[in-house]
Amino acid sequence: MRNLLREPAGLAIVLVSTALLAACTGSTSQSYVDRVARAKELPNAPYSDILIVAIAERGATAREFEEALAARLTDMGVNAIGYHRAASRADVKEDVVRQIAEERGADAILFVTGSLVSAQREVTASRTDVQAQVKGGGLVDFFRYDYEEAKTPAKTDYRVNVQFKTDMFDVETEERIYTVESRTDFAETTSEIIISEARQLAKRLRKDDMVR
Repeated sequence: MRNLLREPAGLAIVLVSTALLAACTGSTSQSYVDRVARAKELPNAPYSDILIVAIAERGATAREFEEALAARLTDMGVNAIGYHRAASRADVKEDVVRQIAEERGADAILFVTGSLVSAQREVTASRTDVQAQVKGGGLVDFFRYDYEEAKTPAKTDYRVNVQFKTDMFDVETEERIYTVESRTDFAETTSEIIISEARQLAKRLRKDDMVR
């Protein structure tokens, strides 16, 4: 979009000194907010009808994120819907975004993009165990056991660090009025990243009075 994609004017930068740790039970991933910027004047905030547009290499991943964030916002009482649900298409088109926003009566649009920062491979060392094969059935047969070494192969786990940028646009003015830069580190699965980021972003939008 012409106005929706241009650089923000007059955004007040707020550096977040304390990282927000997302509590993910049984997970080693950590999510942080690194930077928040918001317009000096927000005449139409807070917003109650949000169109979420996630941009990812795979349409299925984008839709999964939109659904997770929409669910979080809906739980807060915000009317939110994802682009990929409303449009039923994988690619993001400007005219379709505008059409959906008008049809749904959206007062704000959230564009969320994610990019891979790094990937780490963790190797669990191989292990040698002793396995016994029974040759006899009684105590006197104990020394008849045959022992052999069984080597457990090394296991490889991949952990990724992903950077997210969320831009919020006022539909009426088509101005970018809010930006959040966040990241999730040491995640093992895509779903883990999506759940963590959606939870954190929804909480941050409410904390900064960007949604009702």
